[in-house]
Amino acid sequence: MINEYAMSYVCFECCKSFMRQLPKPERNPETMTCPDCGNHSYNFGRHFKPPKKSDKKQWDKIRFLFKHGFRFQKIRNNPDNYYDTVPFPKTLEQAKEFVVKYKKFSIESWA
Repeated sequence: MINEYAMSYVCFECCKSFMRQLPKPERNPETMTCPDCGNHSYNFGRHFKPPKKSDKKQWDKIRFLFKHGFRFQKIRNNPDNYYDTVPFPKTLEQAKEFVVKYKKFSIESWA
């Protein structure tokens, strides 16, 4: 039996997220085609909760975080407590500080 995860994919053109059930293998695809507009959509993992399509400020924040390597993956800053995770910023202004403070946790720094 193969375990499955529901992964969120984000389309910045449509300002939407859609879920896909994927097997829990080594790695899930980083991009998929948006079922609505046909552009790229990006894997934001299992924990992403999209804002309303009309919430431009939140979508601007999400774009900013994405550009800096954050896809709403869990960030564990305390090695002694696996369950202690860092909350993602609520505003774009907070996101600007967040990307500096947690740069070592960005996807770009994994490469």
